[in-house]
Amino acid sequence: MKTLHKYILSEILKSFAVIVSGIIVFIMVSNLIDELPVLLAHKPSVFILLNYYVLRVPFLASQAIPFAMLLSILFVFSQLGRNNELTAMKSAGIDFRNIAYPVVILSLLVSMAAVVTNETLVSKSYEKAAYIKDVLIEKKSTSSMQVSRDLAKLSSDGKVFYIKYFDGLVGQMKGVCILEIDKQFNITYRLDAKEGVWQGGIWNLKDGVERRFEGGAETDINIFKSKELHVSDAPEDFVVKKQNFDDTLAINIFRLRKIINTLKSSGFKYTEEEVNFHLKIAYPFATFILSLLGISIPFMFSTQRSFVNAAIGFVVTIIVSFFYMGFVTIGLSMGKASILSPVLSAWISNIFFAGVGVLALLKVKR
Repeated sequence: MKTLHKYILSEILKSFAVIVSGIIVFIMVSNLIDELPVLLAHKPSVFILLNYYVLRVPFLASQAIPFAMLLSILFVFSQLGRNNELTAMKSAGIDFRNIAYPVVILSLLVSMAAVVTNETLVSKSYEKAAYIKDVLIEKKSTSSMQVSRDLAKLSSDGKVFYIKYFDGLVGQMKGVCILEIDKQFNITYRLDAKEGVWQGGIWNLKDGVERRFEGGAETDINIFKSKELHVSDAPEDFVVKKQNFDDTLAINIFRLRKIINTLKSSGFKYTEEEVNFHLKIAYPFATFILSLLGISIPFMFSTQRSFVNAAIGFVVTIIVSFFYMGFVTIGLSMGKASILSPVLSAWISNIFFAGVGVLALLKVKR
């Protein structure tokens, strides 16, 4: 039995490696075509370009793994069906569960490994790749040369900034309001300034007034022409970058939890961050959940001709990938709109496909 398990697992791992590599190459070529106008405009060196795409590999692999595992399981078991090996196993009295359980264990181990690597290798390499693209390829300033209006920002020391106009290139803010809020969500300090300028590593505020409050009543007021604000947040920390789906999956989970705790303690809404946090945990387990389908489907069609099995495997992978990512997108939207809880919105796709996978396993004739 151990020999049989080793044979099946080795075939799956070989197919898995080939399929993951193929998906990564396909996505990288597609990205290269999409980014070609930018690359031709900025003409980065070959070394920078190679660095950028090599650093993208861990993230692309993390996205490809669930669907590559599904396709590799479908392919290997379909091959076993073509060679009548599944039939021979059944004739020899080998139970379906004995064939399936090492594959289930393998996919679970891959999922658990993905959780760890996503928070180490994937997160760090993605950030480095993003830096290379923004700064070394597109020649953006580290402060992103970005202008924002009506900006709300929570500083690293818990202060709340409201800024009417912010220019990250020159390090200037206008219409500044800074609040400090206690655990009961009462304002204890408020500063209003006409302007703030980043000079010598310090924010220099001009033409303002600061007030202190206790029990809702104003206890102190100070009008100033100029005031130094000692916070660790530099201009680049105020830059607003819209996150896409890739950014959500690449951000470090511990950093995300810290952001959630800071927002929660300051009385700010943190629903979106909470949804993203649970998605970070849920997504790697897609490998384990989709493998349930990968195991059961070939057994249902093991009497069909091989080319039919191969076609079914490919089509099933495409369909499942489409619907899985569709469920993820819908779940995220409903979670961020507070229609579903953050936990349910992040796990709804896994829950649905786990149910489908279990039903498929139950339908397999032992």
